[in-house]
Amino acid sequence: MIDTGAPGASAERTRGAREATTAAMLDAAEELFAAHGFTAVSVRDIAKQAGVSHALVHRYLGNKDDIYRKVLQRNEDVMLAAAAGTDDLMEAVAHMFREGLAHRQYLRLVTHSALHGLPFEATMGRFPATELLVELAGRSKGESPSCGDVDPRLVIAAVVALYLGWISLEPWLVPAAGLQDEDEAMLLAQLERVIRCLIAATIPGASGRDEAGG
Repeated sequence: MIDTGAPGASAERTRGAREATTAAMLDAAEELFAAHGFTAVSVRDIAKQAGVSHALVHRYLGNKDDIYRKVLQRNEDVMLAAAAGTDDLMEAVAHMFREGLAHRQYLRLVTHSALHGLPFEATMGRFPATELLVELAGRSKGESPSCGDVDPRLVIAAVVALYLGWISLEPWLVPAAGLQDEDEAMLLAQLERVIRCLIAATIPGASGRDEAGG
């Protein structure tokens, strides 16, 4: 009797196993890069953390530079997807803000890399999520910004810096500002409001449909 289903099922299992192993390797790499920085982590460290061989990491992901870029790409894809379907700057910022809270390790990885001298050229060379916000900000720019003629690209850069800074320095910032007894969800909601206010003050046309807390 001919088993027509077996080869396809076997191939599917193989693909599934490879995808799961690749995800485990990228998880391990992300965790190590975020904790120790790019230069301090080796491919062997990643293999050990993922519970696989050094050779398998190279086979599936390439060298350390390749792995780092794949970690960035994976997370950027998620951040970009969070804002899919909207052409409104405030909505896009809100969606990315909230999605980023589920990927704090990645955001800390980016901050750690920048602060420890990893050149921008060592990254993917572009960050599509930020590029989308810059594009939307350029479309939204009003005629009479409250704070003068501020380049919308600079506004988005400042917003990203504020967000990354909070995520990375939160354990110090909260007690330093006497906020340690406040509810975390409330603090994050107010941080989102601060970001929205910053954008609205410099790009009035970006007031948007998505009101604070919406």
